[in-house]
Amino acid sequence: MNPKLNFLVVVLLLSFCTAFSQETLKVGHVNIPELVQQMPETDSIQAVLNKEAKEMEAMYSEMLGEHEKNVQKFENESSSYSEFVRKTKEAELMESAGKIQQFHQNATQQLQKRNVELLQPVYQKINEAISQVAGRDNFTYILDLGNGAVVFHAEHSQDLNPLVLAEIKKQ
Repeated sequence: MNPKLNFLVVVLLLSFCTAFSQETLKVGHVNIPELVQQMPETDSIQAVLNKEAKEMEAMYSEMLGEHEKNVQKFENESSSYSEFVRKTKEAELMESAGKIQQFHQNATQQLQKRNVELLQPVYQKINEAISQVAGRDNFTYILDLGNGAVVFHAEHSQDLNPLVLAEIKKQ
């Protein structure tokens, strides 16, 4: 390759690198969990989750009460059972305990899934507002302080929570 052409390519590359490095970075931060708590929908979502949790807790308590009653009956009457009947009833009680434990696990998972499902539109609304604020005000980076992954938070980083909330209220 021609040395003059090599020199020209290097100069062009350096000029592009210099131009990109001189672009100022504008950094802002939000706290998404805090924004979620400030959303008006959060109270109604929490009410729905509390209602569903109470229903599941009532069913769990009913199942547990029935199981405890059966255990007590078994303990009181087991001496009169034949070996076969006693083992059969023990197996039934073990199966009942397993069903109760499985119900508890499923109920917990269902509540977590329902929480995610109900909060999804809230997170979407927050993310859209963050994108609009970032685009409008030319932010290069927006960090979420709420997830604990930010190692350093500079004083000149702008808190965008008020701007994001204002943007959401416009929608």
